[in-house]
Amino acid sequence: MNKPRISRMWRRAVTVLLGGVLVIPAVAMPAPAAQAAVIPSVDQQIESQLRNMLNETLLASANSQLRALTRNVVSRQFDGDTNALLSTVIAEAEAGGIVDTSASWWQSFKSKTLNFVVNGYRYDPQIYIPNFGEGALPTSVVDVAVAPASDATTSVQGYYVDLNGVIRPTPYMIDETRVASYEVWVLSVNEKINYGGPVPVAPLQAQAQPAGPQATQAAGAGLAAACNPTGLRNNQGSEYLQRWRVPDRSSFGSLFEGKREMKLVVIGSIGGIIKTYFFPKVRKRDIDSWQNSDVFITTWDRAVWGNAIAYQWFELDGGGTTSTAVSVPVQGGGTITSTVSGQERDDNGGGAAVVFSESTFQEYDTGLIRFNMCSTGGDGGTGIENLACGALASASSTFSGYSPSRATDCNPDTRLGPAYSWANNSGTYPPNNPEWLQADFGVNKTFSRVVVKTSAGYPIRDYDIQVWNGISFLTVASVRGNTALSITSTFPSRTARLIRISGRSGPTHQLNYVRVNELEVYAV
Repeated sequence: MNKPRISRMWRRAVTVLLGGVLVIPAVAMPAPAAQAAVIPSVDQQIESQLRNMLNETLLASANSQLRALTRNVVSRQFDGDTNALLSTVIAEAEAGGIVDTSASWWQSFKSKTLNFVVNGYRYDPQIYIPNFGEGALPTSVVDVAVAPASDATTSVQGYYVDLNGVIRPTPYMIDETRVASYEVWVLSVNEKINYGGPVPVAPLQAQAQPAGPQATQAAGAGLAAACNPTGLRNNQGSEYLQRWRVPDRSSFGSLFEGKREMKLVVIGSIGGIIKTYFFPKVRKRDIDSWQNSDVFITTWDRAVWGNAIAYQWFELDGGGTTSTAVSVPVQGGGTITSTVSGQERDDNGGGAAVVFSESTFQEYDTGLIRFNMCSTGGDGGTGIENLACGALASASSTFSGYSPSRATDCNPDTRLGPAYSWANNSGTYPPNNPEWLQADFGVNKTFSRVVVKTSAGYPIRDYDIQVWNGISFLTVASVRGNTALSITSTFPSRTARLIRISGRSGPTHQLNYVRVNELEVYAV
């Protein structure tokens, strides 16, 4: 290797050689001229302490057994990211007898790791390896860099231990290009996020499952199928955060910070925090794509939450506990203000207020984060007469390519095929084992008329209309021997949240398959 070019910082820095090791000075925080000394920020203090343990980290990287152990700990992704707490590496290295625990550098390494305190808060130093297992090639000589205090930093100086045991600066800067192809150890602190409870997991579609025994939502239907098709909200309707994204992936942190962790605080316009939600880790390179969340927020009762709900976002970086007052403007004037607890290094992602009267088709923008809402059900139905239009559909089974959501998509087309209908899966044999299609209004509705539209050439022959009474499904009407494409059934008014079409047979030439193109439910 050619002799690396020494940076200006290194030419100015006072360096000391101890046993062939170049000691790297911590970053000084000079006071501005003719002004009182400025107290470094928490992030600046963290960077300074990390630099103070850079020498020991480099010595660890030069030990082949410690390199292998560190990579093994990183591969476990204990908190969902490619990092290894140095306390874990130290404990396992000593338990495995792969280090001289009496060595002065090791004692120093251990002490600095276990006593990493800033402003009374103990942080956990770690090694973070960007793109680990995703194309970054491991090397016998490891580049080590210190995570910078500034989120805006896009490149930093790296260091390595040469074959003579001397620590040297890399002849190139550590940046996105370097970490994409080569293993780089970033010395940083673990974010140690305070979730206030269990570590969050990825949002599940099961959050929107209909009530009742053995109700299963069709794969791929999602909450998008349940959104009120008019874009209107109704009082007592279910409000969901449908999706979100960070358009500028560099908005929060740099490549030296690992995956992004988002927090959402939802605030009612007449006071009180409705919900605090933590999202799973997202890689920086993916966070500008839409994150489909389908997170239930609340049943929007205007008497309780008012006519606007504020959404305040944060990107989590950990640290000591703190509280801050956030104010989110409301359309038409005024703000929603509330005190939100968090951690001192968290980044403010901005806020936006969702007004009850606004269309759910609207995309909201905090300036850093964009998101969409979804509303379903409520006292006013979906804004049109057919109560089942836009209701959440599910089924006992579904034939490949078909979907229960076709029956509540507000399209009465009776053509044959998966683009227009639901059909049960093969092998279920409805004559002996009824197959059902179900619609969930989200709240109780009162109705007395049901229209079932079926497929041209394959009309559903025999079926029952059933409603859920909180304990079981009750049959309120039955159809037998049908050959029509549209069948209307009337019965005494019923109030229920769930309604089912229990199919007993398809047409005479294909008894095993029942099809429903559209389910319509009316008050009268």
